[in-house]
Amino acid sequence: MNRSPLLLLPLLVLLAGFALFMVQSPPTPEQPDSVSFSTIDWYAGRARIAYHAEAEIRAHYPETVYVGSPDSTDVLYFLELDHDNRRQVVTVRGTDNLENALQDAEYLRAEDSTLGIAVHRGFDSDTRAIYADLKPRLNPDYEVLLTGHSLGAAVSTLLMMYLQQDGFQVGRSVNFGQPKLTNEAGAQAFASLPLVRVVDGKDVVPLLPADTLLDSIGGMYTHLGREVILLDGPYYVYLDRAEVQRDSKGSFWRDLGEESLAAHKIDRYVARVESKISGSRQVAFDAREQYLQSPEG
Repeated sequence: MNRSPLLLLPLLVLLAGFALFMVQSPPTPEQPDSVSFSTIDWYAGRARIAYHAEAEIRAHYPETVYVGSPDSTDVLYFLELDHDNRRQVVTVRGTDNLENALQDAEYLRAEDSTLGIAVHRGFDSDTRAIYADLKPRLNPDYEVLLTGHSLGAAVSTLLMMYLQQDGFQVGRSVNFGQPKLTNEAGAQAFASLPLVRVVDGKDVVPLLPADTLLDSIGGMYTHLGREVILLDGPYYVYLDRAEVQRDSKGSFWRDLGEESLAAHKIDRYVARVESKISGSRQVAFDAREQYLQSPEG
């Protein structure tokens, strides 16, 4: 039976409201099963350049108005101010060293009295230092976008929480290789954050911290936000929530190898994102192993 185009118009408008990303620039949603890797690459380039010298950061992103680290932490961030689009972009440098990431992951959780949730103590300490330095530099009338890799991803997510709580306009933010930073109660409290986490299918760091007896007593670490899992070639997995609990047994620590180190590198993330810009294909989470080979280097 033929239907009038006018009758279909409300349905098309409704579907458009479920968007995840715009292709041209961040960050407007599109249909959940249609991830824009051009938009993800917009964030990935910033997460990668954060590991470079200040001169290179400013050369690649000339709207940068500040590059630095607070005295109490060696975590660097840079801030861009885009007056044309009334937005500011915060990029936090992470760690490309898996050994350092594992040390970070062994910190105990602590209750954050400001956020009212339990958070990873080490990540929260760095975030508090950066936020105190960043907040006076922000324009409260502009939207704030955030990104980062590894430790920088964790800090950028915690910054989203602080910013949202203080009334800033937090826009859709994308990070890469983020470890877990809170428990289920914390994830539920900030479930509205417009966060997309991008993880490599072979990267072990997003599984950290591993489950321990203390975690089991206080509530296991978990993720929040949507998740895009990068697989080989054009393939990827999209999860509306990171509800799938992946194995983090005690043997997990003993089995870590060079494969995990290679998969966590920001250059690998960028390469895998860029390989999907010209064409990508979503697959089911349970089928992901068919589209994964051991990383090189």
